[in-house]
Amino acid sequence: MYNATSLAALAAVCQTGSFEAAARRLHITQSAVSQRLAALEHEIGRAVVQRTRPVAPSAAGEVLLKLARQVELATADATEALAAAGVAGVRSDGTTRLTRCALAVNADSVATWFATVVGNIARDGSMMLDLRIEDEEVSRESLRRGAVMAAVTSQSAPAPGCVVSPLGAMEYWPVCAPQIADAVAAAPERQPLVRFDMHDSLQHRYLEMVGALHEPPAHFVPSNHDFLAAVRLGLGWSVLPSNQAREEIARGALVRFDTSRSVAVPLYWQRWRIESPILDRVTAWVICAAAGLRGRPAA
Repeated sequence: MYNATSLAALAAVCQTGSFEAAARRLHITQSAVSQRLAALEHEIGRAVVQRTRPVAPSAAGEVLLKLARQVELATADATEALAAAGVAGVRSDGTTRLTRCALAVNADSVATWFATVVGNIARDGSMMLDLRIEDEEVSRESLRRGAVMAAVTSQSAPAPGCVVSPLGAMEYWPVCAPQIADAVAAAPERQPLVRFDMHDSLQHRYLEMVGALHEPPAHFVPSNHDFLAAVRLGLGWSVLPSNQAREEIARGALVRFDTSRSVAVPLYWQRWRIESPILDRVTAWVICAAAGLRGRPAA
């Protein structure tokens, strides 16, 4: 029903954020991109993108964007199957066809166990990774909108059209710099804390565990590297993945100011419910890489 080239234009515009960048990616003119989107809009009778900066899909565009990504994935799977049968998987211009693999993963997973998955994608050589760093509590929304084909989430209920695999639980330890350890241990609710962003609720989960009645002041540092540096420097206390915290404690850079409590976050892998050898491979890599999380408490 919908033209594949028009769907590809929609995906390119939404991924790159502009008609000009989409034209460069597709190796066509900007006018051709506009014409392909206009054809889609004529077919459904409404706009498929919002002409903002960056360009964003409309409500109708989000539905078609998910379809566009599924068509792209199905095309890549067919190309692999043809290559296995001895038919070269190349574009008309002679370049190798690569699948854009859009995944949503939380920052702590990216900084720890998910790095193995990235390495596997690099060695595979058939995919272009489109990694979205999103909190595990909000990444399910990206799946629902079709912005990504799979995600690490903290929600066991599948997004529409998806299947779920439990990964285990990430364990977090409450830590701080040695110079503020005594004050934090005595009253963490009265000491500044460090949060990644507004979605980061891990520190508040710890405060609930200790029955804190006050809301402490919070610093926001939305960068894995800088976040860890801020905690090391004593900007405030926080909770860190146990394997990351363990290394910092061994070096004397951080102190675990409460050794009797930890925060556990259950993680799940949600992916589209479609047959896809490429998505199957990525799923297998994720489940293998997350093996160290299994067997930990999930509450």
